[in-house]
Amino acid sequence: MKIAVYGRNIINSIDNYLLILNVLRTNNCTLFLYDEFAKFLSENISDFCDYSTFSEEQYLNGDFSFFVSLGGDGTFLEATRFIRKSNIPVIGVNTGSLGFLANVSVDEFHIILNEILNKKYEIEHRTLINITAQGKKNISACALNEITLQRTMPALISTTVEINGERLSQYWSDGLIIATPTGSTAYSMSVGGPIIVPTASNFVISPIAPHNLAIRPFVISDDIEIKIKLQTRGEKAMLTADNEMFEVESEMDFSVKKSKYKISIIKPDSVNFYKTLRNKLMWGYDIRNDINVYQHFDNYKT
Repeated sequence: MKIAVYGRNIINSIDNYLLILNVLRTNNCTLFLYDEFAKFLSENISDFCDYSTFSEEQYLNGDFSFFVSLGGDGTFLEATRFIRKSNIPVIGVNTGSLGFLANVSVDEFHIILNEILNKKYEIEHRTLINITAQGKKNISACALNEITLQRTMPALISTTVEINGERLSQYWSDGLIIATPTGSTAYSMSVGGPIIVPTASNFVISPIAPHNLAIRPFVISDDIEIKIKLQTRGEKAMLTADNEMFEVESEMDFSVKKSKYKISIIKPDSVNFYKTLRNKLMWGYDIRNDINVYQHFDNYKT
């Protein structure tokens, strides 16, 4: 099997990186490492083995069986830029913190890999979201989690939102988030947005600290076009598409749509979204439900 591997240059994670690479290699996988990641490993490990590499400029083709992201959810989001157009399935191994996208632990990876090699998995197709702007500055960006517009100065910003040409609202706030179902457990959740199953056909519009108590997150179908007009008090604002950032100006107009591409995520039989919610958000761990709740929290911390 031909496997692409992406990771960040983090010294504290080297032991975990090597463990995962060794598991893949001992299962007769042919490995291709992101070139900067391979360089980092070779510079910090004396007996590091040489691997074939791929670069920032390359889009990987369908010859690859799957793609492995080593890190947390931020690393996973970075990794998706290599496979947006190729439909190579991806799995995230969590060497970071929370891990909704990178939801396979290092300790269980050998078990998960065995499931994959034995075809005991499904492929989940996750929606991507596009944002474009034309004018003084042309912008085109794509995200798996969310698009945001955010203030960079103390004053509030105004974002006027239309859905398929019909005005929804004018938000006076610190910013606006438009999240996919995948991103519903990320930034949108932290500002009070709902959690949505990853395969749903929806977007969530969530204002950030709105200066109006009646304003609430809003769930819409993902087959529509969202138009946004940004207004600020002279200062610039910031647009993000996952971990990409752009400086934008007042009076700019943006169009947000579902992308024609999707990300294919490997879902092993032993991993599911509801289990991830229980483990990551401690759902159901209440002293009235589970006498071992304190033991669970101790284990989670370690």
